[in-house]
Amino acid sequence: MGNNEARYRRYKANCAVCKADASGATALSSSAASTDLHGTQSIGFYGKIRSWKAIAVLQMLEKQMGLDSFRKILQNIVHKPAETIRPFRSLSTKEFRHLANKIGNLERPFLKEFFPRWVESCGCPVMRMGLSYNKRRNMVELAVLRGCTTKTSPILNGNYDNESRDGDAGWPGMMSIRVHELDGMYDHPILPLAGEAWQLLELQCHSKLAAKRIQKPKKGSKPDGSDDNADATSTLDIRNGMDSPLLWIRVDPEMEYLAEIHFHQPVQMWINQLEKDKDVVAQAEAITSLEGQPQLSFSVVNALSNFLGDPKKTDLSGLQNLIKFYKSRRFDEDIGLPRPNDFHDVPEYFILEAIPYAVSLVRTADKRSPTEAVEFVLQLLKYNDNNGNPYSDVSWLAALVQSIGELEFCQQGILLLPSLLKRIDRLLQFDSLMPSHNGILTVSCIRALTRIALKLSASVPVIMFMGSLNLLEILKELHGKLKLKLAGLCLI
Repeated sequence: MGNNEARYRRYKANCAVCKADASGATALSSSAASTDLHGTQSIGFYGKIRSWKAIAVLQMLEKQMGLDSFRKILQNIVHKPAETIRPFRSLSTKEFRHLANKIGNLERPFLKEFFPRWVESCGCPVMRMGLSYNKRRNMVELAVLRGCTTKTSPILNGNYDNESRDGDAGWPGMMSIRVHELDGMYDHPILPLAGEAWQLLELQCHSKLAAKRIQKPKKGSKPDGSDDNADATSTLDIRNGMDSPLLWIRVDPEMEYLAEIHFHQPVQMWINQLEKDKDVVAQAEAITSLEGQPQLSFSVVNALSNFLGDPKKTDLSGLQNLIKFYKSRRFDEDIGLPRPNDFHDVPEYFILEAIPYAVSLVRTADKRSPTEAVEFVLQLLKYNDNNGNPYSDVSWLAALVQSIGELEFCQQGILLLPSLLKRIDRLLQFDSLMPSHNGILTVSCIRALTRIALKLSASVPVIMFMGSLNLLEILKELHGKLKLKLAGLCLI
């Protein structure tokens, strides 16, 4: 559904491959993988990983040889006369390597390293990087530690100083660093994936802090202790997070290599990347990094809020902004209730579908879901109306039910649990009369009820609420229906 969707799916697939590519089972061409690789997408989990890895490897080759040369190889495969002994128009690794060398115009040394490293063995590079800005030289200094996803890597095992440190041949190619500065964007293809595991790179900044951006400190102010920082920076530069012309930095922005990248830059630079970079992968990377911060400051919450379109902050600012954003799109201002579903705006649909799940993950200081979060999810489920909408709301309802399973009920929120369970029961009945595609609605209900049951048995004294809430009766009734549902799914 567009370039953004394609890039995001490729990004998620590459992340999955890097996480799982840790054993010989993920090698594309080896006895440990499979004797016949055709149709590996149907051979379980590792088959899916090999399928994604194969796509990533071909994309890397396409980038190296260029679109025209890669197209010639594809034309050669498609136009090749069908052979009686070969039912599929496929190529062996050896044949493809020969075409890459003959048609793809790739140098033999590169191919000699590429295929053994990416096709015949396992493991992806793991790049851990941090930066420092040298104001005197106007340079960015990048410290890089290269590891591998396989457990046999000496870097991952912590043997940084042994002789095997330099024994890893690495991977062929040169990774690019993209620096966004005050005066523009600059690419630096300077990061080799082979050689020493530890590297220190220097990138020349093209932008300089203009004199008009620098003001002398007020009388009585103290310097920050460094030789070059006797002058105070302007509000603009303070907003950039450091006394430098840097806005944000990205590693391998075009996903030219299959690599797991851990890049550390100041929080403000991540915020700049989130707010100003239009690439969906850059936005996803920034959100992931900001989510992992030990403490979410108001500036982070504000940036995420600006990303949705609302800059205001309160104590539960994340929850308030999510709910307010959703209501501004889907609620009737006059009656204060959700309007009938309208899924014509596809990008907005996916954003709004994700909000109830995000709301269900909000926690108070005691690690419980705020009552507002429980009420919000129940309200959406209770007043869901798909009349007049040409699109099915099955996936929408499945996402709402999934968010119920993530809630952690407090003493006030537990009072709403019977209503939520009754809604799930109605959806199970509906799905039995009009089955959804692959039973996704029933599957979501089963998962949510299982999570609720586990949480209740572990943390909530159900007997205390039996008299007023009839939780036990509701769960028993649903349990009987679930056994019938599970039996039906097994038959399917």
